[in-house]
Amino acid sequence: MSALAPAEPVPSSGRTAVTVRGEWRSTVDRDAVWAALCTVEDPELPVTVTDLGLVRVLAAEGGEVTVGMTWTSLACPCTEMMRDDIRDRVGAVPGVESVVVDDRLEPWSRDDVTPEGRELLRAVAVI
Repeated sequence: MSALAPAEPVPSSGRTAVTVRGEWRSTVDRDAVWAALCTVEDPELPVTVTDLGLVRVLAAEGGEVTVGMTWTSLACPCTEMMRDDIRDRVGAVPGVESVVVDDRLEPWSRDDVTPEGRELLRAVAVI
């Protein structure tokens, strides 16, 4: 096992409006994990968790991947569905043995949304 991309802010193929932290000590392809996260949508909106800027930590140790998430609202009724989707999608990446989804009680604002996410939100008249 080698240390790959320690404390790298975000995978090269990813887009985000926030800095994603975390050390990567795994041979699992970090970009493939990020790509899997890019397919997880908020069930109430047509926007992914990455475009919403909800992913705050992406780390790995061996086959265990940790995804630290903040939420648009602490009262969001869809957090468990998103956690399940994250576990399913990231867990399907080759080499991933387990997925931990941690809550990060960090402030979220519309400034955390990517330009692509903003366009999608405008299309459904959210912003």
